[in-house]
Amino acid sequence: MVQKILKDNYGRVLTSLRIQLNSTCNFNCFFCHREGTGQTSKELSIEDIEKIAKAASGYGITKIKLTGGEPTLRRDLLEVVRTLKKYVKEGSMTTHGTMLPKIAKDLKEAGLDRVNISLHAITKDTFKLITGVDFLERVLEAIDAANSAGLQVKIDFVVLKGVNTDQIDAMLEFAASKNAILQLIEYETSVEGEKSAEYIKYHQDLSEIEKEISSKALAVERNELHNRPRYTIMTAKGLVKVEFVMPMHNPDFCAHCNRLRVTSDGYFKTCLWKPARILIKGADEASIGALLEKASLEREHYWK
Repeated sequence: MVQKILKDNYGRVLTSLRIQLNSTCNFNCFFCHREGTGQTSKELSIEDIEKIAKAASGYGITKIKLTGGEPTLRRDLLEVVRTLKKYVKEGSMTTHGTMLPKIAKDLKEAGLDRVNISLHAITKDTFKLITGVDFLERVLEAIDAANSAGLQVKIDFVVLKGVNTDQIDAMLEFAASKNAILQLIEYETSVEGEKSAEYIKYHQDLSEIEKEISSKALAVERNELHNRPRYTIMTAKGLVKVEFVMPMHNPDFCAHCNRLRVTSDGYFKTCLWKPARILIKGADEASIGALLEKASLEREHYWK
C-alpha cells in the first residue's frame, strides 16, 4: 500500500529510480557522463538494492531503470532483476548490448521489460571511432536477441556533429526494420562543461532535425518523462517512432523530471549534474524512506 506520494517543491511527483549498478564499462565512448559519477569499484549489494526498491515502492515508485557503467558486467545481474521484479511495474536497463545474445532471454524471464541499447553509429569505422572498440556486429546481434526474447527495444543514438549526423536517415530505417524506438539524444554536459573544446566541437543542436522529423510525422506522442516528443514517421523500411532527448538549456525538460538517481557507491543523487550527498548504503528500510523524502525535497531544476 502506498504510504505517501513524494512531491518536490516544484510539484513534480517522484515516480521512478535510476539505479547505477556499477560505474565500469568495457567501451570508451568519449562523451559518456557515467551518470554524473566518477569511476569506482564500489557496487551496491543486492540486499541494499532490495531495501531501496522496497522502500521506494511504498511511495508509489514502481519504475526502475538499471544503468552503469555497463550493468551486464555484474555477474549477479539476473538475481538483481529477479529481486526488483517484486517491487516494480516497469523494469528497464541501459546497455551497450554485447552480452545480450547470451542473457536476453534470461533477463526477460527474470522480469526485465525493456532495454535501451546504445548504438551511436551504423557503420563499422564510425562505431569504433566513438566507442573505441570494434563490436558493431555484436551490438546488432544484441538488438535481434532482445527482440527474440520479447524485450521492448529502444536504440539510444547520441548525435555528434561531424561524426554521425550523416547516419540519422540510415538509423531511422534500421530502427524501423527492428521494430525499435529510436532516441535521438543531444550530447549534454554541465554549465561548466559547455566551455570545453570537446563539447564545442561535437555538440549538435537537434532543433532543426526535430523540425524536419516533425514535418513528416503521422502521429505525435509525449513521453511523460521530461515531456519528450515522440514522432511516428514512415521510412523505406516501415513505420518508426522517433523520440528526442534535448536537455540543454531546456527548463521544460527539468520541469517534467520525475526520477531520482542512485549511485553505485550508495548515494541518492537528485540530478545528473548535482553532487550526490545523501548516503543510503547500509541504511535500513525505514531510514531509506526518510532519506527518499529528503532527496525528493532537494530536487531542483538544473536548467531554469
